[in-house]
Amino acid sequence: MRIVISSGHGLNIQGADEIVNEVEEARKVVNRVAEMLTSAGVWVAVFHDNTSNEQNENLEAICDFHNSQTRDLDVSVHFNMYNGEAHGTEVFATSQLELARDVASEIAINSGLTDRGGKDGSHLYFINHTEEGAILIEVCFIDHQGDVDKYHRYFEDICQAIAETVGSISIDDAPPQPPDHERPPRPQWPDRPEDVPVEDRPTLRQGDRGDDVLDMQRMIPQFTGEFDGDFGPTTYDNVIRYQRSRGLEADGICGSATWESLYSHAPPVPLPPLPPGALTAEQQAVIIRIANGSEIADYSWHDRGVAPTGFTQGMALAFGQTYKKWKADHPAALEMSEARTNSDKDALNIYRDEFDELDMSNERNGADTLRHLYALMLGHGMRESSGKYCEGRDQSASNVQSDTAEAGLFQTSYNAHSASDPEFDNLMDEYLMGLSPGYVDSFSEGVSCSASDFECFGSPEERGYQFQKLCKEAPAFAAESAALTLRHLANHFGPIVRKESELRHEADQMLRLVQDYVDESEPAVA
Repeated sequence: MRIVISSGHGLNIQGADEIVNEVEEARKVVNRVAEMLTSAGVWVAVFHDNTSNEQNENLEAICDFHNSQTRDLDVSVHFNMYNGEAHGTEVFATSQLELARDVASEIAINSGLTDRGGKDGSHLYFINHTEEGAILIEVCFIDHQGDVDKYHRYFEDICQAIAETVGSISIDDAPPQPPDHERPPRPQWPDRPEDVPVEDRPTLRQGDRGDDVLDMQRMIPQFTGEFDGDFGPTTYDNVIRYQRSRGLEADGICGSATWESLYSHAPPVPLPPLPPGALTAEQQAVIIRIANGSEIADYSWHDRGVAPTGFTQGMALAFGQTYKKWKADHPAALEMSEARTNSDKDALNIYRDEFDELDMSNERNGADTLRHLYALMLGHGMRESSGKYCEGRDQSASNVQSDTAEAGLFQTSYNAHSASDPEFDNLMDEYLMGLSPGYVDSFSEGVSCSASDFECFGSPEERGYQFQKLCKEAPAFAAESAALTLRHLANHFGPIVRKESELRHEADQMLRLVQDYVDESEPAVA
């Protein structure tokens, strides 16, 4: 095994810098992992960029060094930063996704960090431009004090977990650590939850606490939450997600079937093919460039200012996805694209004069009407949430029932679903099952979210609660569900009734470029 390992960013190209500095800590991890691998007889080459002055130059320098070496594996070490609330360890890859999952799992087991799992890294420059199998490790979140504390406390164990997993070795006696580094005892739990016989595991439900809950949390892949032994709403959501991914009854109860699946490390059941709207990685990159270079990206919306970068590019992606669905006769997309009706519940009718003034006719079914609807939605989203995908309900309102609590970019609530039956609920199921991407990473750029923003109302098993949560976790769903609501229940939205949502021709121009690009990238089959 020959490994090249490098630290992210560079001496002159600093990465995240919050409680600790990413560049400094990444170099410490790289150097220590390399020491351990070398001591075990594994060939290692280390690279730290000390010369680059620009980000592109830095990325090229790192990849050029990796590609100049004869090796079996490329490893890049980074640290995460988000909103002070996100936490845990995660590893990105494409061809090496199984290794990525193993590295994340071993880091979590040896440190107590939350295991966020192995994730698709097809959007990362390092993954795309190294010529061998590659992984990019995000050790922990350096703006989360709990993560930083665990990182410092279990630094040696984290480095050993990385070294043993990427090198496929066992390190019994690691080389001496620096004299000023006191190594504390590891977390006091069994090395593996599987050490407890599966037949001894009890049935677990929401409200339970204890070691069995803790082990279950640790065994669920990509668990999103604290390993605290408390079966609360977050753990319930994780159990539901895991059960769905393994073809089990999704009841949120960890009984014998779920335990057996966890113990056997059952792989996810194959999902049905993505619906025709899913954008390729290349399409996403081009659409984001179109959005960020458009006039509407710099427009100052009335009483709201310039939109966050994530809102404009996210809405461009959402439209591109809906347009692809429309081309494939997706029922919800076809419903959005229907010609204007004379109903006072149709936003296209409410804004008829404004559309006519801009020569944006909606008198015929088709792509133009769909695009014009999304153009209105750009102004509507800015009015409702200032383009903030994670927006919680209006705090001045008393609607805290699961069906009436508003959520997300357009402040839609689940009780709007009956106006578009069954398209609304079918669309929701499509996203709940992971069949349509939500593009949350794109929508989140330039947006800051608090813990209260992500609060949902009602019980996790209620459809309304799931709707609120999904709007924030998959903003493209928030857009599509709002589009249906705008066509059939526009009086659901005060800013539409009062005509406070701006309609801008620049928004339509940007979306037209997206539409043209989708057509060019996917020519019609004769």
